[in-house]
Amino acid sequence: MKTGGCIGWSKEQLGVKDADPTFVAQLAGDSLVQSMKDDKVIKAIAAWSACMDGKGQAGLADPYKAMDQGVTNDGKPSQESIALAIDDIDCKKQTDLVKIWFDAESAIQDKQIADNKTQLTGIKAQRGKEITAARKETAAYAQ
Repeated sequence: MKTGGCIGWSKEQLGVKDADPTFVAQLAGDSLVQSMKDDKVIKAIAAWSACMDGKGQAGLADPYKAMDQGVTNDGKPSQESIALAIDDIDCKKQTDLVKIWFDAESAIQDKQIADNKTQLTGIKAQRGKEITAARKETAAYAQ
């Protein structure tokens, strides 16, 4: 039996490099964390929180808290979670939070891409090889 079972065998056949997705995910996580420290994002989140408080959705420091609060155990949305989602959308529009946060995180990601261009280009090329190999294997089994 191959290490990693069927998945390990598949990765070996396709030449998958596990470190690549980890690196890309780390960049994505870092850009999110950095964007949350941006002054404009901090102010927009505070404005969003105040807006939510004004709608009766008190104690929400950021949109992640709203998502946590809106989750139901049975998978069916409650009237409260629907109202919370509607208020969240309205407050995001009023405060322009999505655009402000997107712009801040995009600037950080643009710098990450520039700073890591060689490694990211290599990852893109590797992914292309993996996709080509996967298509070849799929075509062979489809016949």
